[in-house]
Amino acid sequence: MTVTMLIHDLIIFIILSLINTFISIKLPISLFHADSWLYRERSWERKGQIYQDYVWVKKWKNQLPELSDFLTFLFSKKKMAQLDQDYLYLFVLETCRAELTHWCIIWSMLAYSLWRGTHSSILVLFIAVALNLPYVVIQRYNRPRVLDILANRKIHINENMKNNVEVFH
Repeated sequence: MTVTMLIHDLIIFIILSLINTFISIKLPISLFHADSWLYRERSWERKGQIYQDYVWVKKWKNQLPELSDFLTFLFSKKKMAQLDQDYLYLFVLETCRAELTHWCIIWSMLAYSLWRGTHSSILVLFIAVALNLPYVVIQRYNRPRVLDILANRKIHINENMKNNVEVFH
């Protein structure tokens, strides 16, 4: 493994991250559904509690930067700005978007590493997992909690909001 190869692979990682992020931002929010296979809560997650029990997500989740810190036109998931039903529903959908983005970055780096087959590409794959998996954990921790707020308050999402939700991005 040479420094040049490592730098090349790091540049590819940055490019793939940017491409995945850009595509994700451009996808209409109506494509995301919290009950679809990827985003659905698994029984072993126990409403996200597993992430607190084993990786102490509450201690570090607010310390990580979020893309909306830099691109203010994006929906911020750092903290809930409102508690109305439409906002909470949008918050849930945006956690789906964020989770998909981070999984796609990891999977695209895996594909690249398998194709390239060098030690440096495998090292960069580990970096990609280390940098993106915490964000997946945060989304999987937060989403069931917000869904519980919606369910416990017996809030019914405005049908107009469901039909027009893609205009937010």
